[in-house]
Amino acid sequence: MSPARNAGHQARPPDFSPREFRASLGMFATGVTIVTARTASGELAGLTASSFNSVSLDPPLVLWSLAQAAGSMAAFANGQHYAINVLAADQQALAERFAARDVDRWQDVDFVEGVSGAPLLTGCVATFECFNRSQYTEGDHVIFVGEVERCSRRAAASPLLYHGGRFYTEHPLQGSQADPSAPQAPDDRFVGSYLGYLLGQANHAVYRDFENAIAAQGLTHIAWRVLAVLHDAALSPDEPAGVAIGQLAHDVLAKQPTVTKLVQRMAEEGLVALHADPGDQRRTLVVTTDTGRRIATALIAQARQQETTLLARWSASEAEAFKRHLQKLVNEPPHAAAARVVAPARGRDPVPPASGG
Repeated sequence: MSPARNAGHQARPPDFSPREFRASLGMFATGVTIVTARTASGELAGLTASSFNSVSLDPPLVLWSLAQAAGSMAAFANGQHYAINVLAADQQALAERFAARDVDRWQDVDFVEGVSGAPLLTGCVATFECFNRSQYTEGDHVIFVGEVERCSRRAAASPLLYHGGRFYTEHPLQGSQADPSAPQAPDDRFVGSYLGYLLGQANHAVYRDFENAIAAQGLTHIAWRVLAVLHDAALSPDEPAGVAIGQLAHDVLAKQPTVTKLVQRMAEEGLVALHADPGDQRRTLVVTTDTGRRIATALIAQARQQETTLLARWSASEAEAFKRHLQKLVNEPPHAAAARVVAPARGRDPVPPASGG
């Protein structure tokens, strides 16, 4: 079936601006794909394309478009199969490489062969292996319609997005709902999804490999946190004289009597020094010694290296957003009244609130 055309008169306004047209198209956010193929002679072809969309569920059809003047036009127009690789958030460099000219696009690129021989790039959020079903020439582009023969996805991965000439990654908007028809997580039990439990497990995962470094210095977790807090305080012009024990207890997540005994022992070991607050002789301030500072500096370097390894599974923007959300949770806790949970009286069923309707 040939594409339908409007038989009426088509007119372009005299003030139509191709530049404005391109800029306006750029306001439509899209995913980013790399379309790949292997020619009959065995050569690899690939290019970055954002003009990808679904066409039909039955049969499963997708489309993408390519400029008629593109150097790889023959490879895709004459081939029987191609693959559409939907890029992940950490694949910006790959998108830029396959959009560039006069470079070896395939150098050091990891891929496997699909059922038809088209390359499937490693690490993508989704791949579609397609039969080259039909082509339509419109304007300066050719629209390719592919029949999907096989597809796969990485459900937990974040996609790479493109908008206004820049790359982005996605973050769900507050209040947005997931597609109810999408596959749900297999485990919705309380323990596996409760925030408090997940944060505890995350803390355990972070410290699991770092514990040996702390123990090698003869420190407990609290002692390590004391040195880290004092190290940061020494860099702050607001606390040049040291940190009060009460504030230190708050910062290291421990009770004040526990911290008082701990810093006294650390002072005996030459890791910290104690002195009275010049402005209030009743307060004791704590500072690191040269020995404590050297240990703190070494451990902080190891901690940062370990953090880099832990966060490598995400893109830089995802890792930054993750830490920002945690900081917001810590620094902006919910109001106590809103967070209070009232248990029902013993032997009585809880009374549901009035519906207001």
